Amino acid sequence: MITQLKVNIRKVDAERIRPLRHSELRKGQDFSTTSYLKDYEINTFHMACIVDDKTVTCATFYPEKSTKIKTENAYRLRGVATDSRFKRKGYASNLMAESFKELKKRDCIMVWCNARLVAVDFYKSVGFKITGELFDIKGIGPHYYMYKEI
Repeated sequence: MITQLKVNIRKVDAERIRPLRHSELRKGQDFSTTSYLKDYEINTFHMACIVDDKTVTCATFYPEKSTKIKTENAYRLRGVATDSRFKRKGYASNLMAESFKELKKRDCIMVWCNARLVAVDFYKSVGFKITGELFDIKGIGPHYYMYKEI
């Protein structure tokens, strides 16, 4: 017998995704590090892929101008996390596809992020490009600036 998983990709509140941010992005750090300054602003939105009521991947988007690329109506992507037991199964790619639709509705021109090295190939697979040199974020590690036109 094959069990059918119930998969739902939707907007959620920050509290729903903070535990996943903690377990995958901030291991060993205080839970307070999972809260971002713009989490509760009106134009911020959080996306989650929920499988059988468990949040397995998430991402946060909010308006923020890019310091590297001049464009109108840019959004920043932060806090992309996937439960390690659900990686490489397409959940994050599907979440990004739905997120790009939401960004389009908001007249977003470009989305950008600071990508950890381990995530660069994933971001490339969903259409992001690297610009600039490798840089370090204290306490987190090396990153590339990446962007995608919407």
